[in-house]
Amino acid sequence: MDSTVDRQPEPTEAPSPRRPFFDVKRAIHKVSTRDGWLGDYDFGWLCTPVLPWMKTKKSRSPPFYALDADLPLLLAIVCGFQHALAMLAGLITPPIIFASALNLDGNLSAYMISASLISCGILSLVQMSRLHLFGRFYLGTGLITVVGTSFATLSTAFSIFGAMYKNGTCPMITNADGTTSKGPCPDAYGYLLGTSMVCSFLNMGLSFVPPRILKRIFPPIVTGTVIVLIGASLIGESGVLNWGGGSNDCHSRPETGIFQLCPTIFAPRALPWGSPEFIGLGFLSFITIILTDIFASPFLKNASIIVGLVVGCIVSGAAGYIDGSSIKTAPAITFLWVHTFKIRVYGPAVLPMLAVYISLAMEAIGDIAASAEASRVAVDGF
Repeated sequence: MDSTVDRQPEPTEAPSPRRPFFDVKRAIHKVSTRDGWLGDYDFGWLCTPVLPWMKTKKSRSPPFYALDADLPLLLAIVCGFQHALAMLAGLITPPIIFASALNLDGNLSAYMISASLISCGILSLVQMSRLHLFGRFYLGTGLITVVGTSFATLSTAFSIFGAMYKNGTCPMITNADGTTSKGPCPDAYGYLLGTSMVCSFLNMGLSFVPPRILKRIFPPIVTGTVIVLIGASLIGESGVLNWGGGSNDCHSRPETGIFQLCPTIFAPRALPWGSPEFIGLGFLSFITIILTDIFASPFLKNASIIVGLVVGCIVSGAAGYIDGSSIKTAPAITFLWVHTFKIRVYGPAVLPMLAVYISLAMEAIGDIAASAEASRVAVDGF
């Protein structure tokens, strides 16, 4: 029998009366009873993989929990951990790509990753809290949505970095054979941050415009095309190059210099760009993600990217491709103010970044609408 549906479920009323933020009796019941820990949730459905040789059998669907419903404690912990895994890859990848494009050292790259995780964690709390500002305006959605970095800025950022290396803002290193390579340029990242701060005021202003008006100005055919082009650009400018060994100057295969091998000649097992070993490691992560999406349990499917990264890291570590010295010497705790970048605005990049931020606004509207539908919550303003 066909189990597909052709419409979204209707909005569900919030539990009434609304519970206080913290109830001592409820907290004691949660941690001291089986019902508080497990409830009646079908954990078998959540953790059972879908393998080809397994016989499909009918099982009841897991119960739906409304936005303010009372979740079993174990389910809340498991799903919270699942959300954290699902968002992890998206939060750490852009800083890694930025650091690689600017040839920054490992310590600064690790700091950028930590700053991304800390900032996105704090802003996600604000997003999910839905703080009242004034009138009908709120800060945050109140939904299970997270604030994270966006890949849409990468292609524009690469263009900005390339222009800065050409005009002398970023240093170029002359090798012994007369060839040149890109030097470390943290100032370029400061320019990117400052330009992004200026352009963010556009999104702040758009937040006061009804979404239905924004959808008329920027229909899905426009924003969808932009996002597809951004993805295609990333594949050519970063994805394929990193798959072959690195997106820094090593892909041009210079005969001398630190980028003679990928990622640099100082790597534990440096190889020429495009070596079969690099291609194989990239394919291993890629096929792991595909197989996880097809056969894994619902829990792992939402974290398929991080599963692919973990498998790739395990194999590359066992094969000697990973240098653990930076991890061993990294501080146990990192604060956002440990390192700062010179915040400045790069004028020629303002208009391209404004276009990117409009695309980000449309992307956010779609994400929030999808989260509201999944939570069966009516969306105001559409």
